[in-house]
Amino acid sequence: MAELDLQEATRRDDVYNQLNTIIGGLKEVPVFPVLVWLWSWDIVVDIYENHKFEDAAESDYDVIPKDVTLKQIWDKFWVDADTNGFTLEYGTESLHEAIDDWMRENDFLVILDDDGWLDD
Repeated sequence: MAELDLQEATRRDDVYNQLNTIIGGLKEVPVFPVLVWLWSWDIVVDIYENHKFEDAAESDYDVIPKDVTLKQIWDKFWVDADTNGFTLEYGTESLHEAIDDWMRENDFLVILDDDGWLDD
């Protein structure tokens, strides 16, 4: 194995410590499978932060309505956990699509110009 310079070795060790800390914390989260929950919620938060109505550009086709909070989405996410079918089995792209669909079905993500293209 090639020798790492001090900066890269320090970075390696820092990442090692951070990942072990995260894994330790995840083991305490009382949901299963915790990585699906983590990944799914991360996608929801990313959508929420990047599709806010007040930040919408003319090119955006869907937004989070002004009156929807992340906590409201979380509460519904929790209630639907046993029925939403989110999984990493088919890859992250499929999971993202499933979450997009779930958010649209629950009016957390609304289409700005509904010209029927999603129905095709």
